[in-house]
Amino acid sequence: MRLVTPSRLAQKARKGNYGVPAFNSNGANYDITRACMEAAQELQSPLILQVYEPNAVYRGFGYFVQQVKYLYDFLEMDIPLAVNLDHGKSLESCLSAICAGFSGVMIDASHLPLDNNCVVTAEVVRVAHALGVSVEAEVGYVGGNSKNPVGSSPGMYEIPQKPSGPLLYSNPDEVRKFLDTVDIDLLAVSVGTVHGVYKEQTEIDFNLVREINGFSSVPLVQHGTGGVSPELLRNLVEAGMAKVNFGEPLRLNYIRYFVDEAQNSEHQWHTWRIMESIKERLKLYVKEQILALKAEGRANI
Repeated sequence: MRLVTPSRLAQKARKGNYGVPAFNSNGANYDITRACMEAAQELQSPLILQVYEPNAVYRGFGYFVQQVKYLYDFLEMDIPLAVNLDHGKSLESCLSAICAGFSGVMIDASHLPLDNNCVVTAEVVRVAHALGVSVEAEVGYVGGNSKNPVGSSPGMYEIPQKPSGPLLYSNPDEVRKFLDTVDIDLLAVSVGTVHGVYKEQTEIDFNLVREINGFSSVPLVQHGTGGVSPELLRNLVEAGMAKVNFGEPLRLNYIRYFVDEAQNSEHQWHTWRIMESIKERLKLYVKEQILALKAEGRANI
């Protein structure tokens, strides 16, 4: 197989008024990765698979790329697919992903002052573009849970109704300055959601999405979708989001399904049967997100 860049998929999505789904595999978890790939293939949706830098330490960047390439051939797939580093924190981590074969990287320096963000991002762009790899950056910090969830039983905890911390929004003037300074391919902006798992996230500024999309030279990326309803996901796409990330709900569901299957499956002595059942249950969630983004049937690029 030949990987495509995330920017190519996002540019196509932007023109077609749909969103390309980007699923985080939680460090190359086989069952999560396969669930995403099977669901996208069955719905003929383009697909971006991602790993978050800390989660990839367990298996490594190279393992993830080889896993995806193997499954692509094993499942006889034909959809366009990209492999992307999510929230890379340094030039070194982005280089490691590029050397492993990633077709896209995100350098997240959004916690820095804008001028510093520009400098750090430009360093990554210089190297990545020379090697044909696309670059995503972020302006306006997308926050999230500061503490790990605590539950009363394995794999279970009370999901918060909504985020408890302050919601942050990207400043359009800062976005303009950043885009005028750095030659990136995709831009993540903060429009009222945060990372984490919640029952709902509804404080989304769709007018801000429309405003930034109206002047942005590159496709926009939505982070922090846990608890965002399918209806609001569709509204985000219609407002201008071209790449939409999903992460925490996938891994939470994975753990919950594992607990349920381990306790109730008739195949408790066959781990592969338990994992296969988990994979099938995860596919339902993945397909729901693909349909919400109107990405089904969009595999031709």
